Amino acid sequence: MNQISTLNLAQTVALLKSTPQTLRYLLSPLEPDILCWHPAQNEWCINEIVGHLTESDHHSFAVPIQTLLAQDWPELEGWDPNAAVSGRNDHERDLAELLTEFEMARQENVLLISELRPGQLARDGIHPQVGELQVVDFIYQWVYHDCNHIKQILSNIQLAAWPKMGNIRHFAPPR
Repeated sequence: MNQISTLNLAQTVALLKSTPQTLRYLLSPLEPDILCWHPAQNEWCINEIVGHLTESDHHSFAVPIQTLLAQDWPELEGWDPNAAVSGRNDHERDLAELLTEFEMARQENVLLISELRPGQLARDGIHPQVGELQVVDFIYQWVYHDCNHIKQILSNIQLAAWPKMGNIRHFAPPR
C-alpha cells in the first residue's frame, strides 16, 4: 500500500487563496433557483454554503489562530455554524455579493497565515471537545473544510442535473 502524500504549508496557503476564485468560476453559470435550492430539509443551499465559508473563515479559523498567537495555552471556544447560517439569510442574497464578501475575508485571512513564522505555527491551546490544537492544525483543517464544502456544492449541482439526464441516469445513480 502506498503512503499518502501530504500537502506542504505553501501548497495549503495557495489552495486557501484559490478557493474564492474556484467558487466564482464554478458557480457563475448558475441561476438563483439552483443556488438557493435545498436538497433536503436541514441541508444547505449553495448560497448558504458560501455564507458558511465566510463565517467559518472568521469563527473556525482566524479567531482561534489569533487567540493561540495572543495567549499562552488558551481554552478555545466553539460556535454554532447552523445558527450562523440561519441568521445570515444567505438563501435570499445575491451570489455575487456573497462571493465578494468571502473573497474579502479570505484575502485578509490568507495574509494572516502567510505572515506566520515557524515558531508561531506550533503555538497551542486546548479545545474542549478535541484537546490540544496547534496553529498549524487549523491551517490544514481549513483546506480540508474548503474541500468538504466544495464537494457539497458539487453534489447540489449533480442533483440539479439528475432530472434532465433521461435514461442515461442508469449509469449514474443518485447519491
